[in-house]
Amino acid sequence: MQATKPKKATWEFTTNKAHNNNDTNENVEYRWLPHLKDAVPPAGQGKRISTYTVALEGWRRGLKLKFYSVFEDGNKLKVRYSLENKHRVHHFSLSMGDKVSDKAFKICDDKDLTKQYLAKENVPVPVGKMFEEDASVKEIIAYAKELGFPLVVKPTDGNAGRGVFANIQDMKSFKEIVFHVREELEFPNIIVEKYYPGEEFRIYVIENQVLGAMNRRPANVVGDGKHTIRQLIERKNNIRKMNPHLTSRLIKIDKEIEDLLARVGYTLDTVLDQGEFVYLREKSNLSTGGEAIDVTEQLTPELKQIAINAGKAIPGLAHYGVDMIVDKENNTGVILEVNARPGLGGHLFPIQGQPRDFAKKIIDYYFPETAHKNRSLLYFDFDSVIEPIVRRSASYVEVLPPPEGKLYGKKLVVSGDYHRPRFRRWIRRQAHKNYLHGFTDLLENNDVVIVVAGTDQKIVDNFKNICFAGPEGEKVSHVDEEEWNEPLLIGFETKRDYNLSRKEIQELIQEKDQIERERDILRKNYNNIRSSRAWRMTFPIRFILYNIKQFIRSFKHNKR
Repeated sequence: MQATKPKKATWEFTTNKAHNNNDTNENVEYRWLPHLKDAVPPAGQGKRISTYTVALEGWRRGLKLKFYSVFEDGNKLKVRYSLENKHRVHHFSLSMGDKVSDKAFKICDDKDLTKQYLAKENVPVPVGKMFEEDASVKEIIAYAKELGFPLVVKPTDGNAGRGVFANIQDMKSFKEIVFHVREELEFPNIIVEKYYPGEEFRIYVIENQVLGAMNRRPANVVGDGKHTIRQLIERKNNIRKMNPHLTSRLIKIDKEIEDLLARVGYTLDTVLDQGEFVYLREKSNLSTGGEAIDVTEQLTPELKQIAINAGKAIPGLAHYGVDMIVDKENNTGVILEVNARPGLGGHLFPIQGQPRDFAKKIIDYYFPETAHKNRSLLYFDFDSVIEPIVRRSASYVEVLPPPEGKLYGKKLVVSGDYHRPRFRRWIRRQAHKNYLHGFTDLLENNDVVIVVAGTDQKIVDNFKNICFAGPEGEKVSHVDEEEWNEPLLIGFETKRDYNLSRKEIQELIQEKDQIERERDILRKNYNNIRSSRAWRMTFPIRFILYNIKQFIRSFKHNKR
């Protein structure tokens, strides 16, 4: 049985009416950057979206792309990548490139140290104090009384909002949270700060240029007068699953959500009025269900300057993100945190507002000579690229470059009296023969869709005739044709291969076995070469040539 909501809400922050119908869950419409539409494979979504989109941007411009493994934090495997042209190579960790110094990264990784650097340069920061592991609860409580409520408690080295508690209203809650953060979450070093009301902006900066900002709104639902809060959360999660940045960042029902609802007399079974807006969390972290809203146009020159000054206060910080609590009424703000490798997903794929192509800006910054180069519309399968690294069967993987030159594409819809699976396999072979990229798919009426793209326009234009020719014994009666200018996975794939007979399945198995036999032969030949006497004897020469190459590269780098 569904519970109705009480007549009155007692907590203003949690319940408000949506201003218009565009705020409801059902009316969320994503505005994709055209070159990223359906171009982010599963492995590149969620936490790896910064890695994939920056790497993709460089790869599409013809830069040499390599992914490799490093081991950090107690032998944990991390995937890193490098981009290289004829003149130089740059290494990246998520969105952070090697123009950000190690010192800058270490400062940003320590919230209290960051605050010290900012305060020294008169950058506005919250009033507060750090307490190390040996600090007594009595000392912490005494300082809390001195500051006065509301307060914020957070660890010095937390990330993604873990262990951060804001707007603490009373001493009882404060004591419980301090115990929870220090003992249960095992963050012995904490910061106690004054709570500043306002809107939280994440602002992205490269040197002296502010590129954009987003407001991170806490997890929420909007009522429709029909569904319970639990059902609204499920519907909101279905929307988040469509966003490459949020596929793994769903709203998880937990004690925090239940307690927050209870404070205003609601439960998960409450049915909200049409348009009633309810926050589910106080923290706005995207990882816990928050939403990114582009607010770049709301940045004033004064707010931009605060963000720029924050970067100048930290030596070696070339590009970064700042979290700022913005006081719009007084046109000012305080810096909560500076992030040396901020996530780009909320800017690239906001829930609301204009997407910002920060991946392009980063590559422009590191490789300015490629800024005006046409980017390929092809993308690579990130899942298969990083699999050997994650499985630890390879320490690095180089991604084959996309074909050079403008890409021409066609979409063909083929009708006729022909065997669909056999025809589609034949089409795939023709695409491979002609060095074309794309896919085949099936429509509900059983027509075959074929998308092909390549750098030779004549070959692409001629593929319609290839379809009419078809395999022997198959009859194509009609081919609809239109231009195609959307992203495509490099290579050629067959989507939704239905209704295969036992014979056809057996043919595919035999084809797979043949490919594996050829692969084994090549691998055996390769191993024979590696173990041959000639290979061993030439090792000193290869080693010397490798070192000469490294010396020349280092010399050129130092000379610049």
